[in-house]
Amino acid sequence: MKRSFSFSEKPILYLLQRFPFILPGIEKVVSIYYNEECERLNAHAIRKEKDEYVLVETKVNDTDGKLQKFRTDSAPYLWIQTDDIPFEISSKDKVQLSIFNELNNNILLLRILNKFDNYNDLFFIYFNQNLSNFGIVNNKGTVTTENKVIIGHILKNTIETFLKIFKEDRELFISLNENNQTIIDELSQSRLELAIIRDKNREGITHLCKSYLVDLSKEYDYTFLFSDDAIIKLKGYDGDLGLLRIILEKAAQYAQTMQIDRNVQDIVISDYHLIFGSNPNKKNIEILPVSEQNSDIPVRYNKTFLFLNKLENAAQTVKSKNLMLTSANVGNEFPSPITPSAITDALKNHQPKIIYLFKELPHRWQIIRSEFRPVQNILNPKQERQKRTG
Repeated sequence: MKRSFSFSEKPILYLLQRFPFILPGIEKVVSIYYNEECERLNAHAIRKEKDEYVLVETKVNDTDGKLQKFRTDSAPYLWIQTDDIPFEISSKDKVQLSIFNELNNNILLLRILNKFDNYNDLFFIYFNQNLSNFGIVNNKGTVTTENKVIIGHILKNTIETFLKIFKEDRELFISLNENNQTIIDELSQSRLELAIIRDKNREGITHLCKSYLVDLSKEYDYTFLFSDDAIIKLKGYDGDLGLLRIILEKAAQYAQTMQIDRNVQDIVISDYHLIFGSNPNKKNIEILPVSEQNSDIPVRYNKTFLFLNKLENAAQTVKSKNLMLTSANVGNEFPSPITPSAITDALKNHQPKIIYLFKELPHRWQIIRSEFRPVQNILNPKQERQKRTG
C-alpha cells in the first residue's frame, strides 16, 4: 500500500486504508460520506483481493432516503446484517431479533459526525463470522453480543483518534508551510537587496574610475577613455577599492605605451590594459557568508552585523560618486532607501552591539568607522561632546 502523510488525502480515504492494519484479515470496509467540495454523498470501499487490499469508488444512489436515515440516527454504532444495508438491500419481512439473529449480525456500522453538513458519515465494517479478525488462533468460536459492544466502542474511539491526529498533523503542516514560506520570502527579498547592492556597487565603481580617469588625463596631458569592454570588466572588480587608482594609472601607462601615433590625443583603455593581479600591499579580506564570518560572534549580533554591512556598502557607493558622506546620501544608497533619522535610530538602538562588533572585527567597515560622523559619535562619544563644547 502506498505510504503518504495522513493529511495529504481526504480523511475518509486515509481511514479506509488504515483498516487492514487495525483489523488484519478484514473482508471489506465501505464508507459513505459527505464530500464538501462537490456537495454530495460519495462512497468508497476497501476490499481484500488475494493478498492485498484495493481501494475503489462506489456509486451512491439514495433516492429512497434510507442512507440519509442512517446518517441522521444518533447511535454511535450498530451491528447489522447484509439485508439491513440500503445499497445491498433485498426484500425481507421484519422479524423480532433473537439471540441467534444478533450473533449473525457481522457488519458493524460506525457513525462519525461530518462538520460540514452536520450529519454522520458511515463506515460499514464487514467482519468474519468467527474471531479470526482479532488474532484468535482458535477461530471456531463466534463473537458474542458482549464482545460486539466492546468492539463497537473501541473502533469508534479508534476512528475518532485517527481523525484527531489527522487534523492536528494537517494544522501543524500548514503552520510549517507558512513558516517556510516566510523564510523563502525573506531569502528572496535578501537576494533582491543583494542584487541591488551589487548593481549600485558596480555603478559606483564606474563613477569612481571615471573620476580617476579625469585626474589621470590632466596629469598625463592626454584624454583617456574607457572602451565598453573595459567598463564591463571594471564593474566586475571585487578587490580593494583603494587599489583602483594604482590599477588605472598602470592601465593608462600601458595604453599610452602601446600607442604608436604620438599625435593622437585620445587614448582608449581596453579591458586587457586593466590588470587585476595580486598586489603585496593588498589586504586580502575574503568575503564569506555571514554564518562563516561570525563563527565566533553570537547569533544575537547578526542583525547588527548586516546593518553595518549595508551602511558600509552605501557609504562606499556615496564615495564612489564623489558625494559628501552625509546620512541623507548614505540612506539613499540603501537597497530600500531610508531617512537620516532612521539611520540615527538604528545606530542608537544597536549601539552596544556596534561597539562590540567594531572591537571584535577591527578590519571591517573602514569607511563608516573613520569617515561617517554618526558612527564616530557612537565610537567616541566623549570626544564628540568636547568638539561641541569647545
